[in-house]
Amino acid sequence: MSFLNKLFGNKKQENQPVNQDEKKELLEQRKGDELADDTNESAELESAINLESLGDLITFSSGPVGVTTGSTATDFYVYEWFIKETGEIFYVGKGRGNRYKAHHERAYEAEKIRGMYDTDVRFVKKGLTEEEAVELESQEMTRILNETNDRLTNRMIPFFTKRGNGYDRSSNTPSFQFETAPTLYVNEIEEHYYNLKPQLFDEVILESLKAPVFMNWNVDDQVNTIYGGNVEKYLSETKSLLLKNGSKVLKSQYAKSTTAWIYIGDESVTKYDLFQKNALDRIGRKIPTYHLIDVWRFLKDNTDEFPTVSPINELTNLNPTHNRVPLEGIKNLYDVSKGFDEGMPYWQEGDKERKKGNLERAIELFDLARYNGYEAPALYKSYTMAFRKLKDYDNEIAIIDEAIERSQTTDGGVNESFILEIKERREKAILLKKKKEGIN
Repeated sequence: MSFLNKLFGNKKQENQPVNQDEKKELLEQRKGDELADDTNESAELESAINLESLGDLITFSSGPVGVTTGSTATDFYVYEWFIKETGEIFYVGKGRGNRYKAHHERAYEAEKIRGMYDTDVRFVKKGLTEEEAVELESQEMTRILNETNDRLTNRMIPFFTKRGNGYDRSSNTPSFQFETAPTLYVNEIEEHYYNLKPQLFDEVILESLKAPVFMNWNVDDQVNTIYGGNVEKYLSETKSLLLKNGSKVLKSQYAKSTTAWIYIGDESVTKYDLFQKNALDRIGRKIPTYHLIDVWRFLKDNTDEFPTVSPINELTNLNPTHNRVPLEGIKNLYDVSKGFDEGMPYWQEGDKERKKGNLERAIELFDLARYNGYEAPALYKSYTMAFRKLKDYDNEIAIIDEAIERSQTTDGGVNESFILEIKERREKAILLKKKKEGIN
């Protein structure tokens, strides 16, 4: 079990640690950013996070949040930006020269607040070494989060603080309930500084269900509450009813014929607004946005009875031929970090070969990555793409089954979005296998 799980168990979604792939990528990206910024005497402590792909990701550290660059200068300082009218501190940083008043491209929320309010800057302390500045910056963040109600916009904050920063869901967000659609939520920063409020999903209209797209991200903690731990039941019943009523389920979010987005999990108001803006730009209109529970209930109330779901997952003639070691033969099976370090290079090399079309060689390298303990979703996605290209559906289905099994037993928590995605791929592989073998 991971260190964080030992301490906190299954905490709420916003404060869950990122997976090993994302954690290492973010740390390397952060280190590179700071090295580059220090060359220009403008070291930036904000992680470069793509908001559209990572959403409300927050990374916690047990030590100072900054990364030293090896500078021997002694003119570093720690500064904080605050709103003049209220005195609220919304950003803490360290730097040299004019860093304290420069535009912080990666500190998006802080810059947005600077544009909306009359703000100022003050120095916590000057004349520091880089190590002293990094340490003091973390201490000041800890003080603010432990002793005040100010909402910090720093994406990375120290560990062991009494509360998180302003990226947690607002306390006014309704809690998850069984068979009840959640709201489009806002975080504390958005609610406090921008006056945003949680919003309801749209009311379901039959006409808008002709060609929906299922949005299967942000599917984590809420699954156990909203769906009673059985999201597949609601998803399969809804899809069956849609197909029975002549609907076509699409894959592309911005397809011109898309008539609705159906969320399986929840979503933020900010992301919702961004997606609607993208829809206007790409297809010239906004898209009705529903939640799966509301669509499921709407169809249930307007249909006499659910159709029998076809047992598409049932196969009796699966015969995958491969050289993969059994699960119990995998090295580092219970050491995720070591498995990542030793296995990921093989996956990276294998994915390069896959993209070149050298599929057999790619699979050999994926096998080595797996044998050394690499178990990230990226590995299994690469496996499935290679097997699909080879039309080796038996192996594709087998590796998907293994991915599902391992995803559901990992200490880091169940990746429901990945499981839903991979199960849809499994259904397609079964259909292709039956078609290839002439089975109706």
